[in-house]
Amino acid sequence: MRKIQGSLHLIIGLLLAVGLGGCQTVFQGLYGIRGLRPVSATELSKLAESYGIAPDQACVLDTSYRQFLAHWLGRDVETAKNHYQPLQASYYDQTGQLKIFYINCYAGGFPNLSWNGTGGLQQFPPAPQALADTVLPLPTYLRYLRQTDGQPLPALPAADYTVVVQWSRFMGRQSRRFIKAVQQNAALAQPGQSVRLLFVNNDNLQLYLAERQERWEKQAHH
Repeated sequence: MRKIQGSLHLIIGLLLAVGLGGCQTVFQGLYGIRGLRPVSATELSKLAESYGIAPDQACVLDTSYRQFLAHWLGRDVETAKNHYQPLQASYYDQTGQLKIFYINCYAGGFPNLSWNGTGGLQQFPPAPQALADTVLPLPTYLRYLRQTDGQPLPALPAADYTVVVQWSRFMGRQSRRFIKAVQQNAALAQPGQSVRLLFVNNDNLQLYLAERQERWEKQAHH
């Protein structure tokens, strides 16, 4: 449970008015957050299927993504924090630039995150939520993505919009709801407008960050 608490403190920043106050077990249950642990390729494929993710849309983060974020953490903490979040959707246009950015920090809501609280997802592309930065253009992002078996992604056909969605087993039903919200939003694209969806599992990143936070806490007490 300490890993959950540490990961929440370090990266999630859900900004949910619950107040942990030693009640992290209650918090975890209310939001459907699960214990962090490694997820095998077999389990990931089954989980993705249960969440309605097509096999050719499912992928994972390569561990080298950590170094990329660590680099930006030293230069721009706020930007790095946004890209550390467990639930995020990055909308790219044909130029490969990030145009629309949705992350859990700004969703709000209880007992579920409210992704469409202001009606932003009622159009495609959606209305902006978080600040869209320039640190992670699509070609760079794709270099850190792998198929669920760890193999490189195949070449992707051109699309008017590419939406890269990060999700995790760790975030439980919040992941399921987020994935559904993005899929429903993509269905609002105009006829003839092509949209490619990529759903990226980041449990390995969240577990790494929680373990790092735990090490920091142990060192602080010595």
